[in-house]
Amino acid sequence: MLKHAYRGLAICLLAILLTAMAATPVLAFDGRTGDTVVIGSGEVIDDDLYIGGSTISIDGTVNGDVLAVGSEIIVNGLINGDLIAAGASVTVNGEVTGAVRIAGATLEVNGNVGGDVVAAGASLSLASTANIGNDLVVGVRDASIDSPVGGDIFGGGGEIVLSNSVGGNVKLGVDSLTLRYTASIGGDMVYTSPNEADIQSGANIAGATTHKLPPPEERDGGMGIGGKIIGFLMALALGIVLIVLAPGRMLAITDAIRHQPWPSLGWGAVLLFATPIAALIVCITVVGVPIGLIGLALYGIAIYIAHIITSLLIGRIIIGTLRRMEGAEGRGILIGSLALGLFILTLLTMIPYASFFIWLAAVLFGFGAILVAERQLRA
Repeated sequence: MLKHAYRGLAICLLAILLTAMAATPVLAFDGRTGDTVVIGSGEVIDDDLYIGGSTISIDGTVNGDVLAVGSEIIVNGLINGDLIAAGASVTVNGEVTGAVRIAGATLEVNGNVGGDVVAAGASLSLASTANIGNDLVVGVRDASIDSPVGGDIFGGGGEIVLSNSVGGNVKLGVDSLTLRYTASIGGDMVYTSPNEADIQSGANIAGATTHKLPPPEERDGGMGIGGKIIGFLMALALGIVLIVLAPGRMLAITDAIRHQPWPSLGWGAVLLFATPIAALIVCITVVGVPIGLIGLALYGIAIYIAHIITSLLIGRIIIGTLRRMEGAEGRGILIGSLALGLFILTLLTMIPYASFFIWLAAVLFGFGAILVAERQLRA
């Protein structure tokens, strides 16, 4: 199943990376930050727009691309360009003439999109009022596709329901796939799933239908795209809690990786390998067993938090314009950066053969940075 998801998710990653690389300071843009950022219904922005905030509402017109990170992002107006957004929830009610690339827990598209839609997160809803002009790429836990799609649909997910027309092919890796009686596919449908698709009477597939079974390791309980998404959401939830409770400390730790990468890496290696040995030595004595077990429990928690920290740094770096705002990033910007960074790190850890080394690097840098930042704060 995952091999179909790799293609779609990799395109999403590439799109975000290309956009970030293009967002250099030499280009003209309009930057907005704050707890609540509103682009009024009568406002017209003739530039690219970069927004960071907890609640973001775009009700006016933007004649350029939009990059938005925050907790809640709502687009009610017109974007004459591309939309790239990451947050807890992203809703597109207005019109986007270019492509839409969104990542988050709850994703909704209710308006018209002239280009591709690339979506990664927990829940995706494409309403019947929407229209997708080109391809749809998904990496989601569940998706309800009620809008027409002009091009192809491909990617991966848990439960996907298709209720409208698709101009091209459908290539998906899913747990379950449903074609409503109103669905029609202009090309072939190829799906990888442990279950047969539920194709209701009246649904039309112009080309061939091919059902492939997932690899044996996934059928035997290996982690598929659904497991990755659950892991992403769990890490995002914990990261949001950490950002809300201690935003300054999270900034300090990620800055420790950026400004002192080698000390962070070195201390990360020492802590990662020496801590369990020390805990086991302590456990040799009867009195030290509780202390050793507590140490191992904290060790596991620290490892989990370490990859969240590295993900936050990745998000802050990718959103290059936020470098100008170091020390002034609000919780909304940090949450959006975390969602983007976790999404990218999750994709990278899905790469065959390289996943362990990517995970190890993320843990080493994050683990060591906790100690480096703590020493700086106490100095």
